[in-house]
Amino acid sequence: MLFALAGHADADNISPAIWSVARDGSPVLVYVADAAVRRKLATEWWLRECPNVSIVSVAPWGPHGGVRERIGRLRWNRRRLKRALEQSNVRLVIMEWKEGIAHQRALSLRSLVRWWSADVFMQLQFVSADLGIPTVSLPHGHSTKTSIIRSEHIRSEMAKHSGKLAFADRDSHAAYVFASEYHRKVIVNNSTMSGTNTCVWGSARFNDVWVQRLYDTTPTAELPPMVGGQIRRVLLFVPKWHNLVDRVETMKLIGALGNQPELQLVVRGHLRARDTSFSESESALLHRSNVVMVPEGVSSPSLIRACDVVVDVDSSIAFDAVLLNKPYVRPRYLQDTSVRTIWDELGGAHQTDSCEATVALLTRATLQPASRDARFDDVVFGGSGEVVLDRYRDELRALANR
Repeated sequence: MLFALAGHADADNISPAIWSVARDGSPVLVYVADAAVRRKLATEWWLRECPNVSIVSVAPWGPHGGVRERIGRLRWNRRRLKRALEQSNVRLVIMEWKEGIAHQRALSLRSLVRWWSADVFMQLQFVSADLGIPTVSLPHGHSTKTSIIRSEHIRSEMAKHSGKLAFADRDSHAAYVFASEYHRKVIVNNSTMSGTNTCVWGSARFNDVWVQRLYDTTPTAELPPMVGGQIRRVLLFVPKWHNLVDRVETMKLIGALGNQPELQLVVRGHLRARDTSFSESESALLHRSNVVMVPEGVSSPSLIRACDVVVDVDSSIAFDAVLLNKPYVRPRYLQDTSVRTIWDELGGAHQTDSCEATVALLTRATLQPASRDARFDDVVFGGSGEVVLDRYRDELRALANR
């Protein structure tokens, strides 16, 4: 099998699937298109357990779209990739959710250009089709949403295709995998995908087995000690602004929490830093003695280990808090009311409806995890970790051997 990883997010979510396949000694090939991800993988606990995993760097030579990057693509033209897959006896190619190749015109100027200079993920799909190798698309995250977020960009894209997301090209994959049935329904019902190749395998990343192993091997982040009357260390993940999040109210909440002497507020941006960046005036709000801004490179698990409670609006990282039995607070008033989430249906989060209510909750003398429905783990995670990870292993092997 060949797994192709693009960046930090899909490496985080697909690594458990690689481990599930490789931990019995089966040979696995991994292409990595990001130099920083390649360096990080070299230090991962699961890779040390799997010497049968071979990693190949296919990182670009320069920034995306630049001259050096485009010239570098020639290294992975279709002829060379075809030879590489044949020599490695690859029988299945797995990558994150990406543009597919269904309905591509066989004869066109664009197809000729792509033959030589498409990115490595597109080339892998074309080569796989030429060789009769099935491809699988795995989720690069796990959604908390039970409705689609109709941001300005999403509305614009859907308007171009009769109110649907243009995902029909993804029908080319032998399997297009979702972590949950509720997310599968959201995407299939709001896109041009046929849905015939979609399946639900649960979450390889968010389950009791993987999270426990991950946190057992993750060092606790080094943060300033709590001082004076501080009783609680609060970790706040900055939401992605384009997900219909009220930016002004979010900054008000951060400012209000930063004014609470009994709290140490730890603020962390998203992996996609451009989506959670601060303006100069917003940054000024964070220059307080009890606010800790986390520099780039500090892992989310190390921060969650170090903190007492997690505050987040719509990121899947909140599932870690649930699995670790740490309180999770979701200020739902920060996001548009049109957005519905699994927290609304099955619990698991302390949901607040104002800045004042959020501050009051976080400054309580005691704060326990929110209760959740008995069905939560099956619906959201797909069941126990062993069952989910075995499912990924068995389903991938079945596709490789068919």
